[in-house]
Amino acid sequence: MNEDSNKEGENAWDRYVKAKNAAFGRQADSETAMSIEELEAAIAETAASSGIPETGMPPRSGVHEPNRLQLSKWFYLMLVVLFTTLVIGLFWWGRQEYGDH
Repeated sequence: MNEDSNKEGENAWDRYVKAKNAAFGRQADSETAMSIEELEAAIAETAASSGIPETGMPPRSGVHEPNRLQLSKWFYLMLVVLFTTLVIGLFWWGRQEYGDH
């Protein structure tokens, strides 16, 4: 960590408030320290006005759509191909073994 962030009297909460203020473009005022409720309300208000969720990221399911349908389609296709090959192979084997007799 940086020596500036480990100043005497500065705890994790102070660093958190400074980081949030820097992220939202506000100047850090030691006189106007916000409570956790006020800070959460400000974050929610800013996120709502920018049109993004509070987390700042879209849900994973929206970014990486599941390939379940595509995988199940290939799985069932392979089952059909294997079954068809088995049936054709058994008919061919049966004609080779018993067709000449």
